[in-house]
Amino acid sequence: MINMFKPLAVARVADRLPLRYFDIGSRGGLQDDLIPLAFAVDAVGFEPDAVEFERLEKQPSGPWRSLRFLPVGVAGASGERTLFIPDDPLSASLMAHDPAIGEVFNKQHMFSLSRTVRVPVLSLADALKQSGLERIDYLKIDVEGAELEIFDGSAQVLAEVLCIKTEVAFIAARKNQPLASDVDQHLRAAGFQLLAMIEPAHWRRQGTLTDPYYAAQDVPYAKGQLIHADMLYIRDAETMAENSDKLVRQALILMSFGYFDHAMLLLQRPLVQDYLKSEFALSPLEVVGPASKAYGRRAFLRAFYRQFRGLVPFARYLRNLLAN
Repeated sequence: MINMFKPLAVARVADRLPLRYFDIGSRGGLQDDLIPLAFAVDAVGFEPDAVEFERLEKQPSGPWRSLRFLPVGVAGASGERTLFIPDDPLSASLMAHDPAIGEVFNKQHMFSLSRTVRVPVLSLADALKQSGLERIDYLKIDVEGAELEIFDGSAQVLAEVLCIKTEVAFIAARKNQPLASDVDQHLRAAGFQLLAMIEPAHWRRQGTLTDPYYAAQDVPYAKGQLIHADMLYIRDAETMAENSDKLVRQALILMSFGYFDHAMLLLQRPLVQDYLKSEFALSPLEVVGPASKAYGRRAFLRAFYRQFRGLVPFARYLRNLLAN
């Protein structure tokens, strides 16, 4: 879906109103949430682990309008913090891991401490100043438990953010880790609405295969417990009712995720319709319709491909079922 919207009418709008994207917790590279509009996205990633930062820095900017990585973490306040790095570095966190959870779910590699390092951290407000950008439109944050302290530490910056994708936990995998309900309550009070839960992770206590697969084990089948997920929040449109630029930029973000009906609701507001007509000679349908068609075609083909690939594990685990 890289730059899928570039040949379409929506590109005229995005070129005039480019998006600012903060990716906090960039290990492995930027997530591609805004990739259909990458040509109109200025992205900044944050990675405090020096080894991983060096790898990220060597990457080309790719499809993004601009891309920059900063060798710092983000926390509730600027300063220096301990980064806890387990055997699986993808689970590195500013919060100490709870080994008991790893034991329960047989995932010790995600909880057994490999090393600790002292790393520089910035508050979200200071990170914004250092980034060189004037605002954050889209905030993706995955810092393994410290999300709430970041939101709480920079309320003024958060008040201007249009969309947030944050990881939330349903069990405390780190010591004193806030749970999904805590994050949800905070963001709702800050003027956000929950739009979607994305890629929820379920763990089982014996084995790793969860519904609908059947393993050749003593306990061959089990549904897994909900452990964590990404939650997509959007700023309540009523808090931006008189700001056409913000409403249009939020619509662009939603279109990148595939929420075209919600984008239409924003663009069909009388003030926004007048803005699109006077500035771009476009109607809401001319902005959304072609993009929806292009996105829908690609989404269908990707789903078809996933279903086709899924036949292989289904066939493999069918063998386990028939053998038992």
